Amino acid sequence: MTVMTDPQRIDALLDLVDPQRTPDSDTGNKLVVLGLAQRAAKGVCRPTNAGWALLGDTGRAFQVR
Repeated sequence: MTVMTDPQRIDALLDLVDPQRTPDSDTGNKLVVLGLAQRAAKGVCRPTNAGWALLGDTGRAFQVR
């Protein structure tokens, strides 16, 4: 098992939230195991609060409130 660095985690989280990027199911699964994402409908992963916190200002534009 390979360890994901913070930049890799941020990049994978951006893959989940940016509609112009294609998420990788393998990295999505790693984020779920790390608690940074959760599975949603039809196998789609979405960031958890911890995932959003890691994204910080970078992910702010993608948050829906």
